[in-house]
Amino acid sequence: MSRPRRFQRAIQPESATTIPTPPFTDQIPTFTPEIADYVSSVTPPLAKPPLPTPGLVPVLTQEIQDKQYRNFTIDLTTAHTNLQVGLQPLGIVADSMTIIQADSAFTYTLNATSNDATPAKTGQRETEFIITEIYVTNAALTGQAVLRVVWNPNLIRIPP
Repeated sequence: MSRPRRFQRAIQPESATTIPTPPFTDQIPTFTPEIADYVSSVTPPLAKPPLPTPGLVPVLTQEIQDKQYRNFTIDLTTAHTNLQVGLQPLGIVADSMTIIQADSAFTYTLNATSNDATPAKTGQRETEFIITEIYVTNAALTGQAVLRVVWNPNLIRIPP
Protein backbone atom coordinates (compact mmCIF):
# COMPACT_ATOMS: atom_id res chain seq x y z
CA MET A 1 0.00 0.00 0.00
CA SER A 2 1.32 3.40 -0.94
CA ARG A 3 1.69 6.24 1.42
CA PRO A 4 -1.03 8.95 1.16
CA ARG A 5 0.09 12.08 -0.53
CA ARG A 6 0.39 15.26 1.37
CA PHE A 7 -3.03 16.96 1.85
CA GLN A 8 -4.83 13.82 0.72
CA ARG A 9 -6.85 11.82 3.18
CA ALA A 10 -6.55 8.12 3.28
CA ILE A 11 -9.77 6.39 2.27
CA GLN A 12 -11.25 4.35 5.06
CA PRO A 13 -13.29 1.26 4.38
CA GLU A 14 -17.08 1.72 4.61
CA SER A 15 -17.35 -0.42 7.68
CA ALA A 16 -15.05 1.90 9.66
CA THR A 17 -17.73 4.61 10.26
CA THR A 18 -21.44 4.20 10.65
CA ILE A 19 -23.57 6.87 8.98
CA PRO A 20 -26.92 7.47 10.69
CA THR A 21 -29.97 7.02 8.55
CA PRO A 22 -33.16 9.15 8.75
CA PRO A 23 -35.18 9.72 10.79
CA PHE A 24 -32.77 10.76 13.48
CA THR A 25 -35.38 10.51 16.19
CA ASP A 26 -32.96 9.01 18.63
CA GLN A 27 -30.75 12.14 18.35
CA ILE A 28 -33.45 14.89 18.56
CA PRO A 29 -34.06 16.08 22.13
CA THR A 30 -37.66 16.18 23.23
CA PHE A 31 -39.00 18.60 25.83
CA THR A 32 -41.83 18.01 28.17
CA PRO A 33 -44.21 20.95 28.64
CA GLU A 34 -42.68 21.60 32.06
CA ILE A 35 -39.17 21.90 30.61
CA ALA A 36 -40.43 24.07 27.74
CA ASP A 37 -42.14 26.43 30.22
CA TYR A 38 -38.99 26.64 32.33
CA VAL A 39 -36.77 27.36 29.30
CA SER A 40 -39.12 30.11 28.08
CA SER A 41 -39.22 31.69 31.56
CA VAL A 42 -35.43 31.91 31.93
CA THR A 43 -34.69 32.90 28.33
CA PRO A 44 -34.74 36.69 27.80
CA PRO A 45 -37.02 37.90 25.02
CA LEU A 46 -35.42 38.77 21.71
CA ALA A 47 -34.77 42.45 21.17
CA LYS A 48 -36.81 44.06 18.41
CA PRO A 49 -34.66 45.10 15.49
CA PRO A 50 -34.34 48.88 15.08
CA LEU A 51 -36.59 50.53 12.54
CA PRO A 52 -34.92 51.36 9.27
CA THR A 53 -33.78 54.96 9.00
CA PRO A 54 -35.59 57.09 6.44
CA GLY A 55 -33.83 58.19 3.30
CA LEU A 56 -33.91 61.82 4.42
CA VAL A 57 -31.95 62.83 7.47
CA PRO A 58 -33.48 65.69 9.46
CA VAL A 59 -31.48 68.89 9.31
CA LEU A 60 -31.89 71.82 11.66
CA THR A 61 -32.24 75.10 9.84
CA GLN A 62 -32.80 78.64 10.95
CA GLU A 63 -34.63 81.22 8.90
CA ILE A 64 -32.73 84.42 8.26
CA GLN A 65 -34.51 87.09 10.28
CA ASP A 66 -33.86 89.92 7.83
CA LYS A 67 -37.56 90.64 7.32
CA GLN A 68 -39.08 93.62 5.60
CA TYR A 69 -42.53 95.15 5.90
CA ARG A 70 -44.73 97.61 4.12
CA ASN A 71 -47.90 99.40 5.16
CA PHE A 72 -50.71 99.62 2.61
CA THR A 73 -53.37 102.31 3.15
CA ILE A 74 -56.87 101.81 1.77
CA ASP A 75 -59.38 104.64 1.54
CA LEU A 76 -62.65 103.37 3.04
CA THR A 77 -64.66 106.43 1.95
CA THR A 78 -64.88 104.85 -1.52
CA ALA A 79 -66.69 101.54 -2.06
CA HIS A 80 -64.45 98.73 -3.31
CA THR A 81 -65.15 95.22 -4.52
CA ASN A 82 -62.11 92.93 -4.43
CA LEU A 83 -59.65 95.82 -4.54
CA GLN A 84 -56.21 94.36 -5.17
CA VAL A 85 -53.74 95.76 -2.61
CA GLY A 86 -50.82 95.26 -5.00
CA LEU A 87 -48.43 92.64 -3.60
CA GLN A 88 -47.98 90.85 -6.93
CA PRO A 89 -46.74 93.85 -8.94
CA LEU A 90 -44.16 94.51 -6.22
CA GLY A 91 -43.03 90.86 -6.18
CA ILE A 92 -43.92 90.46 -2.51
CA VAL A 93 -44.77 87.06 -1.08
CA ALA A 94 -45.75 87.84 2.50
CA ASP A 95 -45.38 85.66 5.60
CA SER A 96 -47.90 87.59 7.68
CA MET A 97 -50.40 90.41 7.60
CA THR A 98 -51.59 92.65 10.46
CA ILE A 99 -54.45 95.11 10.39
CA ILE A 100 -52.96 98.23 12.00
CA GLN A 101 -56.01 100.46 11.59
CA ALA A 102 -59.64 99.83 10.59
CA ASP A 103 -61.81 102.94 10.92
CA SER A 104 -64.82 101.30 9.25
CA ALA A 105 -65.99 97.78 8.48
CA PHE A 106 -64.42 95.93 5.56
CA THR A 107 -63.59 92.37 4.56
CA TYR A 108 -60.46 90.93 3.03
CA THR A 109 -59.66 87.83 1.04
CA LEU A 110 -56.20 86.25 0.77
CA ASN A 111 -54.55 85.00 -2.43
CA ALA A 112 -57.66 84.60 -4.63
CA THR A 113 -61.07 86.24 -4.87
CA SER A 114 -62.65 82.77 -4.82
CA ASN A 115 -61.57 82.28 -1.18
CA ASP A 116 -63.91 83.20 1.68
CA ALA A 117 -63.92 86.81 2.85
CA THR A 118 -62.87 87.55 6.44
CA PRO A 119 -64.28 90.48 8.44
CA ALA A 120 -61.46 92.79 9.51
CA LYS A 121 -60.78 94.38 12.88
CA THR A 122 -57.84 96.32 14.26
CA GLY A 123 -55.05 94.09 15.58
CA GLN A 124 -56.09 91.04 13.58
CA ARG A 125 -53.19 88.96 12.22
CA GLU A 126 -52.82 86.35 9.51
CA THR A 127 -49.73 84.18 9.99
CA GLU A 128 -50.80 80.75 8.77
CA PHE A 129 -50.56 81.38 5.04
CA ILE A 130 -48.15 82.39 2.34
CA ILE A 131 -49.84 85.59 1.13
CA THR A 132 -49.42 86.42 -2.53
CA GLU A 133 -52.22 89.00 -2.74
CA ILE A 134 -54.85 90.69 -0.56
CA TYR A 135 -58.27 91.74 -1.86
CA VAL A 136 -60.39 94.29 0.05
CA THR A 137 -64.15 94.78 -0.17
CA ASN A 138 -66.02 97.58 1.61
CA ALA A 139 -69.02 99.89 1.43
CA ALA A 140 -68.41 103.66 1.22
CA LEU A 141 -67.99 104.65 4.87
CA THR A 142 -65.50 106.83 6.75
CA GLY A 143 -61.81 106.63 7.48
CA GLN A 144 -59.08 104.37 6.20
CA ALA A 145 -57.55 100.96 6.72
CA VAL A 146 -53.85 100.27 7.15
CA LEU A 147 -52.58 96.76 6.42
CA ARG A 148 -49.00 95.79 7.28
CA VAL A 149 -47.49 92.90 5.35
CA VAL A 150 -44.22 91.29 6.41
CA TRP A 151 -41.98 89.18 4.19
CA ASN A 152 -38.48 87.76 4.09
CA PRO A 153 -36.64 88.60 0.86
CA ASN A 154 -33.97 85.98 1.60
CA LEU A 155 -36.40 83.10 1.92
CA ILE A 156 -36.36 80.69 -1.02
CA ARG A 157 -39.81 79.22 -1.56
CA ILE A 158 -40.17 75.80 -3.16
CA PRO A 159 -43.57 75.37 -4.82
CA PRO A 160 -45.55 72.27 -3.77
